[in-house]
Amino acid sequence: MKVLWWKATILGLLVIMLVCLLFLKIVVGTKDDWVVIEEKYFPLKDGHDPLGIKSGEKLDPSQRLTTCAMKFDDGHTYSVDCDEYLDYNIGEKVRIVPIEKNQVKLRRK
Repeated sequence: MKVLWWKATILGLLVIMLVCLLFLKIVVGTKDDWVVIEEKYFPLKDGHDPLGIKSGEKLDPSQRLTTCAMKFDDGHTYSVDCDEYLDYNIGEKVRIVPIEKNQVKLRRK
């Protein structure tokens, strides 16, 4: 009888852990959703404000920390590393991973 009680206790603890892990996955998993790149901003010359490739609009100087940036369909514009994200295309679906206040890393599908 004592063995059956221990097995039931261990099974109960495992079920509680599973429920907690599922809850954490649901709550934390919604934080970093997939977004679509709407605009890429690159400077034409050194020292100039970045221009949008598709729209041709200038990036607001208060929104940037580096020379290159990307605008996403969720309305946010983030600074990115120019060399690392040169091959990302407008309309591509990516996941945003924040590094600093206004700088991010991107992940592809």
